[in-house]
Amino acid sequence: MNVRKATTLDLDAYVDMLAEFHAASPMADVAVYDSVKIRAFLATSLENNDILLLVGEMNGEIVGVTSCLIYPLYFSQSTVGQELWWWLTPKARGSGIGKMMFKAIETWSEQKGATALFMIALEDERATAMEKVYFRAGFKPLERTFIKEF
Repeated sequence: MNVRKATTLDLDAYVDMLAEFHAASPMADVAVYDSVKIRAFLATSLENNDILLLVGEMNGEIVGVTSCLIYPLYFSQSTVGQELWWWLTPKARGSGIGKMMFKAIETWSEQKGATALFMIALEDERATAMEKVYFRAGFKPLERTFIKEF
């Protein structure tokens, strides 16, 4: 098992993995997945020192993706990290690779000077399981997000 920074060679697999994430998430009911736009975003992100794109590999195959953004928190201008997504293929779940990916974005955020890391749990059937993961890792609830579609 290996977790590493994504490269341009990973873009096809990364776009495919995010399509799986999107299809499995409640976001699929809100926004249409656009592989061209996400690929452009990912390519730009590879050049941005404030965005980390990671892949998790097992036996040379990409089985997970995660990303983190560093930015100044609007209330205090303290630097914080924000997980953008975290996805594992079903066969990779429970293997430990997700924990490695989680630790990698936590470590990167700390190294970038973040005073906190925000993690997301989508409102779906995995929300309770994700809550337990976050609690075990020392996270606490901060807010809930609501959406109204137009």
